[in-house]
Parts: sequence; structure tokens; C-alpha cells
Amino acid sequence: MNLRNLAWLAVLFSLGGCRALPPAPPPAAVISAEELTSRLQARQREVQSFQAKGRLTFLSPERNYSGTGLLKGRAPTTLRVDVLDFLGRSLMSFASDGVEVQVLFPKEEKLFRGKATPGNLAALIPPAVTLPQVLRLLVGGLPLSLGAPDGFAYDPSQGDYLLEWRQADGSLKERVWVKAQGLDPFKGEWYGDAGRLRFSVELADFGGQAPHLPGQITLRTETPKAELRLFYREMQVNPPLTAADLTLQPPPAVAVVPLDP
Repeated sequence: MNLRNLAWLAVLFSLGGCRALPPAPPPAAVISAEELTSRLQARQREVQSFQAKGRLTFLSPERNYSGTGLLKGRAPTTLRVDVLDFLGRSLMSFASDGVEVQVLFPKEEKLFRGKATPGNLAALIPPAVTLPQVLRLLVGGLPLSLGAPDGFAYDPSQGDYLLEWRQADGSLKERVWVKAQGLDPFKGEWYGDAGRLRFSVELADFGGQAPHLPGQITLRTETPKAELRLFYREMQVNPPLTAADLTLQPPPAVAVVPLDP
């Protein structure tokens, strides 16, 4: 066999050993702001309650804790969260119906109870975020604003949409970034007076536990500085929750401590 034939064989073997790269996905069709918002809001209406389990971490100036989180929620204002240590023992239990809040710390043998004010809810919810907003964010319910957005843009290089809502004075109210592929909102920002950022949220791992719902959530506030992280391992949408599922049943020996009105 001459050198020319050997060269051709080498080329054939090299071509056979290389796998062809998959074709790039087709670019997403750019849709209108109204259609995109309508689709996102329709998804929100499909989730009226949820039950989830995963890793929960809460960091704040007053109290930090991390463990297995058991979450149960019903729109618009009912939430219960139990945080367990690595042995399955309760570290903290939180429950609110939007009127009253209860926070149980078993190791301290204390049950704190009071009105569902931002300060009293701060055991789990940063004061910059309302209870209805948290319930929406726990299932990726962006946008939080009602009505059509005031701004709409599409970035073909990233494949992302950007929606913006503005306040009466023209300052920002809310910004939401949405992946064109799948139409999943993966980042949001909420602004207060004079366009000051109140909180931001990052969402990831969509569809891992439930269709179009995030498996990872990071909620941050700057004033006060706090952070809530969630990594879901289980998620059930619209479970048949009862009143007992969403309220606390503290041991009789626990001391009840009134919270500030």
C-alpha cells in the first residue's frame, strides 16, 4: 500500500471517529409584549396552592438558619414553612394567613404570635417583600405587576425578553427577564419610591420538579439586607391542603410571646 492510500485511510478513520455537533436550535420567534404577559399570567392562575420540600437557607441581621424546608402555600396569603435540621428535628415553624403570624422556635420553647405586619413576618419574609408576593415567587409567579408592560425588548444574542413596568412618575416599578425558549421568567426586580430597588429574585432549574416551575429560587433584599434561598427536591401543584396543613399545633408547654402590634 502506497503513502497516498495510507493518507486517505487516515482521513477516513479520523472522520469516522468524530461526532458531528448538533445543529443550533432555531431562534425563538419574537412575540408581542401583550402575548408574552398573557402567557405568564395564565401560568400563574394555574397554581393556586403548592406543597414542596427542599433545602432552605435564610440569612438576615436578626437570625440565620438552614435546613430541610417543608413548604405549604395557598394563594393569595396563606403560607406555612417548617425548617428541620439534618436529624429531622424542628428548628423553626412559620405560619401566616395574612392576618396573623405564628413563629415557633422549639429549642427556645417559645411561640411568637401577632399581627401579620412586615416586622412580624420578618422571621421568614424580608420586610421589603409582601406575603402575597412571596407566595407568587415561591412558584416562579412573575411578573408581579398587573396590566400590560410599559417596555418590551428582545435580545437575540441571549435569547431573552425584557419586560418593564413603570410607576406614575415614570420611575421603574418592575423588570422581568424571560427566556425565549420555554418562556420561563428567570430574573426579576421590584422597585419602590423614586425607583429604588426593593428586592430581586433569581429563578433556575425550570421543569425539574413541575412543568414551568423553578427548582431554585434566590430572593434578596438590600434594606434590610436579607436573603432567602430554596433548592426544591419535591414539588406538588394544587394539592388538597386542609386548614390543619396550613396552621401550627404547638406543644402545650410552649410559652406564647406576643409580637409587637
